[in-house]
Amino acid sequence: MKRAFVKAAFVASVILGLLLYGFAPVATAQNSLEVKGSVTDSEGEPLIGVTVLEVGTSNGTVTDFAGDYSLTVEDANSSLSFSYTGYETHQVVVGNQSVLDVQLLFSASELGEVVVVGYGTQRKSDLTGSLVSAPLDAFREAPNTNILQALSGSTPGISIGQTSQAGQEPDIQIRGQTSINGNQNPLIILDGVYYRGRISDLNPRDIASVDVLKDASSKAVYGAQAANGVILITTKSGRQATKPVITYSGFYSTQSPANELTPWGREGFLQGVRDIDWQNSYLGPGYTQQNPDWTIENNTGLFPPLLEGFANGTDFNWYDEVTDPGYITDHQLSVRGSSEKSSYYLSGGYTDQEGWMLNDQYNRISARINFDVDITDWLTIGANTFGAFADRSGESPILSQLPQMSPLAAPRDANGEFIINPLGDLRLNPFLQSASDDRDLRNNLSGIFFARVKIPQIKGLSYRVNFSNNYTWDALSNSNPFDAGQSGRAIKVNRSTYDVLLDNILQYDRKFGANHGVNITVLYGANKIRFEESIAEGTNFSNLALSYNSLEQAVIQQISSAAWEETYLYQMARINYDFQKKYLLTATIRRDGFSGFAENNKIGWFPSVGLGWILSEERFLKDGGTFSFLKLRASYGINGNLTSRYSSLAQVSASAASQYVFGDGGSTVNGQQISALANPNLTWERTAGINIGLDFGILGGNVSGSIDHYRSTTTDLLWDFVLPEITGFRNIASNIGEIANSGVELLVNANLIRGDKFSWDLGVNLAANNNRIESLLGLDLDEDGREDNLIANGLFIGEPIGTIYGYVIDGIWQIGEGDIPNGFAPGQYKLRDLNGDGQITPQDDRQILGRSEPAYEFGIRNTLQFGDLTFRFFIKSIQGGSEGYLGENNPWAGSYSTPGNAQSSNWFSEIDYWTPSNPGATYRIPGPDAAIGGRRYFARNFVRLQDISLAYQLGDQIVEKLGVQGLKIFVSGKNLVTLTDWEGWDPETGQGLGATQGLALPVMRGVTFGLDLSL
Repeated sequence: MKRAFVKAAFVASVILGLLLYGFAPVATAQNSLEVKGSVTDSEGEPLIGVTVLEVGTSNGTVTDFAGDYSLTVEDANSSLSFSYTGYETHQVVVGNQSVLDVQLLFSASELGEVVVVGYGTQRKSDLTGSLVSAPLDAFREAPNTNILQALSGSTPGISIGQTSQAGQEPDIQIRGQTSINGNQNPLIILDGVYYRGRISDLNPRDIASVDVLKDASSKAVYGAQAANGVILITTKSGRQATKPVITYSGFYSTQSPANELTPWGREGFLQGVRDIDWQNSYLGPGYTQQNPDWTIENNTGLFPPLLEGFANGTDFNWYDEVTDPGYITDHQLSVRGSSEKSSYYLSGGYTDQEGWMLNDQYNRISARINFDVDITDWLTIGANTFGAFADRSGESPILSQLPQMSPLAAPRDANGEFIINPLGDLRLNPFLQSASDDRDLRNNLSGIFFARVKIPQIKGLSYRVNFSNNYTWDALSNSNPFDAGQSGRAIKVNRSTYDVLLDNILQYDRKFGANHGVNITVLYGANKIRFEESIAEGTNFSNLALSYNSLEQAVIQQISSAAWEETYLYQMARINYDFQKKYLLTATIRRDGFSGFAENNKIGWFPSVGLGWILSEERFLKDGGTFSFLKLRASYGINGNLTSRYSSLAQVSASAASQYVFGDGGSTVNGQQISALANPNLTWERTAGINIGLDFGILGGNVSGSIDHYRSTTTDLLWDFVLPEITGFRNIASNIGEIANSGVELLVNANLIRGDKFSWDLGVNLAANNNRIESLLGLDLDEDGREDNLIANGLFIGEPIGTIYGYVIDGIWQIGEGDIPNGFAPGQYKLRDLNGDGQITPQDDRQILGRSEPAYEFGIRNTLQFGDLTFRFFIKSIQGGSEGYLGENNPWAGSYSTPGNAQSSNWFSEIDYWTPSNPGATYRIPGPDAAIGGRRYFARNFVRLQDISLAYQLGDQIVEKLGVQGLKIFVSGKNLVTLTDWEGWDPETGQGLGATQGLALPVMRGVTFGLDLSL
């Protein structure tokens, strides 16, 4: 049973919980008797939170921190059921026993656990596809504001990127990239229905489980939208608590850069100015001795503001002005419980995150109400609802320009007013953006209403209807007096999305005799999404005192609006069959229709089949004793990927080039022109995949895991085929080519030590994926007998997406080298002449340098328990192998292209750049590049201590004195140590030394202090 954790801060939830507590039934009977005892595992270790339930009633309790329980039952004929996640359920008749101690046996690799699958649940032991459950409990002490952060590195086959901004959504990829132009996001299923909102709107403390469908067979129930994988998120209910439980959780986490770069101060900047002009500032022939006649004032291209700053001793630190250690505060409160006929879960939460950069902030208020009620023995109704209200207001300075700003310049003048061009060139003050009056409010209301009907006349037949409504609306407003050429600009954007869904699910679940089990699921559903947007904008204000609330004062006023609607219609049938609980079959067929597809391809079919063989149930293995569980499984299926809603239609644009004047003295009229051709035969991207897996448990189930090998092939890739301009059209959406992904995944969980006072659990996962482009346009224009690559798009047959193609760098040209070719100079990269013709040309001297795809990634999770102390740490690593996981690191990405710009610009002190006295530098000298310049790529390999925590669960005696059910205090660390050779902000985000690479923000390191309290 998953432990309930603390929730959000709303008084209404507390009041309602107390009311429900008052109405909770109390079991009484004349012949009732009290039973108490303890529950332990096979090693005698107390089990905390075991559900103890009087069979046939809702009367029950849970074991305390010492594994003890006490329960009053109806009479001596009552039976008690003891259940706990990962252990076999045990049932015993009370009889005349007043003390009943129970020992639960470990369930081999938790395969008796019920997990969420598409449109239903299954026992892990019965799965034929590849499904993995995220170990959420191992990360409960981490300061994760987004539930997906708990999956990062902990779940094989799922790549979750790091975040570097407050409230940022991480990138997600499951088993490699399956599309080039199509949708690349996995499908999110929340409590059984499609969820297209922001994951950050979901309170992590409300989440009970996250299960990921990875192979084509398990994903096939979601058909046309499942090619990129499916993430099933299930929120908490009150079924596990027979009495009302009020829980609170709160933490405070520090936020500072895991790796911080330092721009040059005054002295470093002045040295850089001299180094750039090395031919004049140093004496030949070696150019290592300074020229005494060279001066900053007379020999550089610095503009007057910088010369003035040099003269008056200015040394301004632009980063210090806008960076400060940030924080996260989080408060969650929840109430949960159940009675004989109903259960409920209510929560509220408040999260406040202040980032490292000025105005990088995120604030979220959330509330959830989940409940279900048994109206009759055959009818249950319920709802899972939540609301999230996020505030991301505020604009940070222009991050790409900030590191370039010279310490000889300041952002404000003597009167405290912003200087528009502080360097004296065309570059704007990066602080101007932070002067915006910015409002960014994002709201989300969701309600899933359901009913379950057990058909009385037919045993095993049930019907469920889901009616889901999700409404999101954003209010975005901004005004800045420095925008629009300092004339002022203000804008208001209001947008909303309404997503409504209706699913009808019919299920038949029966056992026939001792040998046959059948589960049949049939689905009929429809989904409609409606979007609207209105934009009002004004520029050229004489007065912006009213900010964006008086757009009519703008000299130039513009309005625009947009709207769209799309619909889905789908049906699905699935059968699960098992024979003697040894031989398993899963077969699925899904039919999808989508309004956005072409006229001739509105409907798609997606079949799958999965087979399983539980070898450990066979006689030749059952008595061997080596394997407590061993299952071989294989699956095959086809999934789809959607195109954008209008891509198959002819598209019309109304650009300024289409304006015309009709008649003498006529006014200007907006014309229209067709910009893209229609393709009535545009079809779905299809991904067909095969998966072979082995699930195992050995040493009595103390070591368990799985091994998977898969291969998937995506055909009919969505691609915008560029048309010759002579046709008058830009492109036509088409289906081309083929992409393959293959790989292996390993997951091992081990109970290394199980003692009375000490236990040690270890989890290891490893995943390796190989992406390969099998085909593209199918053209052979150079007639060499091989299909042409799309070099301009970086796509190569036989290579992965993200292949790096360029010049080989053989060092840096040095002073005195006599064979420096034309167009190159000392201090610039030396490019390899691949064909030996004495010239460097793009056609003949570029080659594949490597790939950005990693070779493999792994995670190691440890949990050590010493009595009431629990120590956890998790290590994540991504490795590139041979020429893999490479990233461009270009410190001169920005305004360094001319000597004047380079001398006026600052850079990071960590850059090892060439000078005559530093000939073995890593990077070329700043300033003008060669006529044909090269780029340097470096491995991003890293090993990171991603999460570490120490928690103390107060003992039973202390808890009793305090009058609470439980109290835990903890301290944890996030991203405390990263071992890597990558230079820059972070290897995982790929942000290096270049000022314009990404947002140039570091990953945050934090220390967290928190507590969990249950009443």
